[in-house]
Amino acid sequence: MTTDPPLKELALHDITVRFGGLTALDTVSLRVAPGRIVGVIGPNGAGKTTLFNVISGFVPPTSGSLTLDGKPWRPRPHHLNRLGISRTLQGVGQFAGMTVLENVMVGARHRHAESEALAALERCGVTRFAHEYPGALQYAIRKRVELARALVAKPRILMLDEPAGGLDADEIRWLGTLITEIGTTVLLVEHHMDLVMSVCDEILVLDFGKPIALGTPSEISANPKVTEAYLGAAA
Repeated sequence: MTTDPPLKELALHDITVRFGGLTALDTVSLRVAPGRIVGVIGPNGAGKTTLFNVISGFVPPTSGSLTLDGKPWRPRPHHLNRLGISRTLQGVGQFAGMTVLENVMVGARHRHAESEALAALERCGVTRFAHEYPGALQYAIRKRVELARALVAKPRILMLDEPAGGLDADEIRWLGTLITEIGTTVLLVEHHMDLVMSVCDEILVLDFGKPIALGTPSEISANPKVTEAYLGAAA
């Protein structure tokens, strides 16, 4: 069985996205080094999911470029899996007519899909639900299934779009442990700041599409521009 080459780097260079007269991203640059956990935060409407959609190939940039492994890259959604890039969605997005196991098998890249799917479910603590249908499960369980579907591809880059949404404190603590122990590059969009600050090596802050800060969690928490973006000028 072939193994994936080590990933060198994912980088965005002055990415701008405009939808008509709306600028969703404004000259955003970001370097995601291998093995790092990088967070992307900002108020609602800051452009976080648009950034993910650019990397996923769903939204082409109006200007700017991307590189992967140091080479120019134009992402396509149907190419992500074979490149070792997985993404979760803000919701759960599972196929109602397929079992949990079958849903996770969809994300597998290799021939032994069932055994790999079962291993991913075990890693996420939901093996006992393998033969149930997603619609019958609690939301927190479905979020774990979504994570398992992303992990089954053994990604070199894992993109998590608000994975803590709808989870309670215990589930969020479990999620933080999983993210730090996953052993791969992670790009995280999240509103739960305690989670972001505890797991990320570096954080990019967006406000109305513009990057206003980039740094370590301690640097970001002390940055007055970040406080103003979240709480308003009066803060």
